[in-house]
Amino acid sequence: MVSDLAAPRQTAPRFASLLGRFAIAGLVAGAASGLWSMVVTERAIAPALALEEARSAGSHEHSAELFGRGTQLLGGFLGTVIAAVVFSVVVAAVYAGLRHRLPGRSDVSRVAVLTAIGFAVFALLPAITIPANPPAVGDPDTIDARTAIYIAVLGAGVVTALLVGALVGTLQARGVHPSAVAAVGVLVTLALVVAMVLLVPDSPDAIAADVPAAVVWDFRLASLGQLAVLWTTLGLTAGYLVDRLARRA
Repeated sequence: MVSDLAAPRQTAPRFASLLGRFAIAGLVAGAASGLWSMVVTERAIAPALALEEARSAGSHEHSAELFGRGTQLLGGFLGTVIAAVVFSVVVAAVYAGLRHRLPGRSDVSRVAVLTAIGFAVFALLPAITIPANPPAVGDPDTIDARTAIYIAVLGAGVVTALLVGALVGTLQARGVHPSAVAAVGVLVTLALVVAMVLLVPDSPDAIAADVPAAVVWDFRLASLGQLAVLWTTLGLTAGYLVDRLARRA
């Protein structure tokens, strides 16, 4: 009884306060992701843009750009920040509903678990099954098929996360040892991901012969890195802010 009274307890924060902390974290994450795009992704996409311009010059088709590249970069940065803030509100709503179910003794660890799952489902899994291609590779005629495959992959990823979460919760409720629960969760996740990779159709956006492999892979890694920066910054910042809020409450 004495140990229970002496142990620190965290009170669930109000949703409005939770939303505000996640919005601030989304602002920070969007700025970090936007800076990554301007510094790293732009460097990776430059050779693809040069190749695309060379093709246009060779075919004698010239189209005047409405906005310069600098204006496009600034617009992309602002768009990334706005999208990150909006997205963080959605993550806050999900966290408010699942907070009591997520593993961890503090909001830092709980938010970290949620954002790690989000990165795996919405960034890593699509990068494995239907990786992004730079502008010089993209075929506008395949955009509908690519979008359908992408949505199917996201849906399958969400279902996988729910199934594994339900399985882990059931094993924990039956008193299975935590190490065994973790091992089963990892094995089931790997099995489902492998099955997904084998069953999902290949991307219809074929890589042209004149596009160097390094250009494609540099762009793909830079794009994945940008999403990793977004999710990591969101998880660390939101976890810190929400944890401080809960401890004050």
